[in-house]
Amino acid sequence: MVVTIGIGIGANTSIFSMLNGIGRPLPVPHAEQIVVLAAKTKGDETGFRYRYSYPALQDFRQQTDRFSDVFAFNTELGGLTTGGKAYQFLYLLVSGNYFSGMGVRPALGRVFVPGEGENPGADAEIVLSYTEWQKRFGGRLDIVGQQIRLDGNSVRVIGVAAKEFHGTYTGLDPEGYMPLNTYHRPPIFTARDIRPLTVLARMKPGVSIEEAQAAATVVARRMESQYPEVEKGIGVRVMPEPWARPVPIGAVADVAPVVRGFLLLLAAVVLVLACLNVANLMLVRATVRQREMAIRAALGSGRGRLIRQTLTESAFLAFLGTLAGLLLGKWGADGFAASIDLATDFPTLLDFSMDWRVFAYALMAALATALLIGVWPALRASQVDAGAALHDGGRAESGGPGRQRVRGALVVAQVAGSLVLLIVAGLFVRSLQNAQNLDLGFNPNGVLNVRMNPEWAGYNEQRSKDFYREVVRRVKALPGVQSASLAFTAPMGYYNDGRIVYIEGRPEDPDQQPPAVACNTVDAAYFDTMKMAIVRGRAFRESDDEHAPRVAIVNQTMAARFWPGQDAIGKRFRVRDDEGPLWEVVGVARDSKYVALFESPLPYFYRPLAQSYMSMRVLHVRSSVPPQLLSAQVEHEIRSLDPDVPLADLQTMRASMSGAGGLLLFRLGASEASALGILGLILAVVGVYGVVSYGAAQRTREIGIRMALGAQPRSVLKLVLRQGVYLVAGGMAVGLVASIALVRILRQFLLLASATDPLAFGVVSLGLLVVALAACYLPAWRAMRVDPMVALRHE
Repeated sequence: MVVTIGIGIGANTSIFSMLNGIGRPLPVPHAEQIVVLAAKTKGDETGFRYRYSYPALQDFRQQTDRFSDVFAFNTELGGLTTGGKAYQFLYLLVSGNYFSGMGVRPALGRVFVPGEGENPGADAEIVLSYTEWQKRFGGRLDIVGQQIRLDGNSVRVIGVAAKEFHGTYTGLDPEGYMPLNTYHRPPIFTARDIRPLTVLARMKPGVSIEEAQAAATVVARRMESQYPEVEKGIGVRVMPEPWARPVPIGAVADVAPVVRGFLLLLAAVVLVLACLNVANLMLVRATVRQREMAIRAALGSGRGRLIRQTLTESAFLAFLGTLAGLLLGKWGADGFAASIDLATDFPTLLDFSMDWRVFAYALMAALATALLIGVWPALRASQVDAGAALHDGGRAESGGPGRQRVRGALVVAQVAGSLVLLIVAGLFVRSLQNAQNLDLGFNPNGVLNVRMNPEWAGYNEQRSKDFYREVVRRVKALPGVQSASLAFTAPMGYYNDGRIVYIEGRPEDPDQQPPAVACNTVDAAYFDTMKMAIVRGRAFRESDDEHAPRVAIVNQTMAARFWPGQDAIGKRFRVRDDEGPLWEVVGVARDSKYVALFESPLPYFYRPLAQSYMSMRVLHVRSSVPPQLLSAQVEHEIRSLDPDVPLADLQTMRASMSGAGGLLLFRLGASEASALGILGLILAVVGVYGVVSYGAAQRTREIGIRMALGAQPRSVLKLVLRQGVYLVAGGMAVGLVASIALVRILRQFLLLASATDPLAFGVVSLGLLVVALAACYLPAWRAMRVDPMVALRHE
């Protein structure tokens, strides 16, 4: 019974530990006061236009009285050179009041102060993270004041952040913090149409979210009125900081509580199944202990005392089960964290450790368990007729048809709950299967990726172009390489690009922002390397260089949306912040997956690298041999060209698709649901076996009489098996009804599968039926092998 309770509480504490790790408050004073101000842009399909400009940050600072501080950050990548080696370096660009607004103190040296680094031209300074200080610099106390090389430039270290602070981008562990003036585009301080900043604020004591929302809305409307050209259609949403993880997208904030509740609901079902199992055993014990309870009652124990005794025993079992559950929960949470593959070299942080919240949750689960397993058996045990029980002479009877029905109902509930869990698991597994077999619009097999940026090693634009040209030439010469190409971003990668576009001849909507379209910047060999079809027009050519007319390739969705019923070839559009000629469409590419596997078709366009310089690029290498066999050779060629250029995410395309935009969510959903489903199945099978076995044992004398009178073993088998079959059938009927009722909830989480998938329902139901009937068959088989003479002497 302790193990059964431990399984139920372990599943709950494991799930809660993970959810607690994701939503744990920031390690800063009064973390509940920290909110995120997210732009809410009308007409934004992706939800990623949540950032603000620096002038907007200033407006929120100066025009609201509900915040004690408003601060901001942006995530950047660079190249750190230390100890003769070059590394990718992830850091946050922060406003001067970032640390003071958060209430973060330095572990060493100092941090930025309000106003620092918010003007162009100041000296380059950096605050290292505690982890980076220990890892790269050995925890040297003299690091403060030292110069380090970042992107080929000298940067002065002024301090080390507190050990427990890991930035404000959930899942990432920034290696340093630099002021906003490090940003390579000085117009950031004046241009309202440059929006790189995630804005946070600290509410004043006593201010509610509703009051903060009202105050921020006033500022957003004022900006929209004063600067309609760039601020029209942009509202604001104020979110508690934990709701804005990993990014403050309204859709994520809205669905996150539902996801958490759904996972806890599934875990609660496992706990209830465990409790039903133990309660059934407790009812059996109550029946067996009738004589003991009768003696206690005869000696003067009142009903209340008998109830208290049984509840005390239940509480002790729950306590032991909780200890076992905490151990199982920690093991499960640690194992789950180790199984997460984010498919990136970014420094990540997933902290699923147990804290007081987890222990409080486990305590509540223990109390609930004690009540669920103890109350009904306690009431049953206290309803004892002392005279009848003592007159009976101590024979352990089954407790009558009433108690048999109660135990049967508990088993029906266990089977039903197990079926619900298994169907949910089956649907998530189907979703994963569909994701793995999805038509991506390109062929990821046989492709190796590696990301680099020569500017991290101090290269200028011309040197970077020469470097990339030589890299491609060398890699193409390797045995087995079929083609190689360069692009700014890889499909479903962690770096994406997008632009505000203006379509020539198309009037703008006066009430909302111009459309933002995701894009990529690629070379002429890209479509051939990726095996991405051009359905109309042509692909890029080597002649599409900086001296040729600007050209672009759009996907089918963009062509249909912006030029419905027309041929997109020859159409033109302009990109915001681009003063050059318009981009002319020369080809239409087949729709594919760009940001996430589960995305709806998005408008998308491509530009040639020769006409739109990008310093960071991904090298795609298609080979006739397994791509992982080429990784060492590709790395050798690049490092032999320049060992100071950091390389990142050297992996196959299939491996890169394991990240958050790829299969990660599907795998996590399938593994979590499957684990809970298997636990539910085990508990249900144990429950069915226990009840059928106990029922057969109680009827041993009856079975002996039947066999003595000539009954065949087959008829005994049917007699015992019938009880289990009725219980399993009843449980499956209830479970199917309950599962269908959950379809509305499941639709929100099943990204690539139907919530009524007949294959999942059919396979899971058949599997549970076979396993449950096997659990019924074993005690029935034992019953038909009983020796009649032994059975007749059975008490």
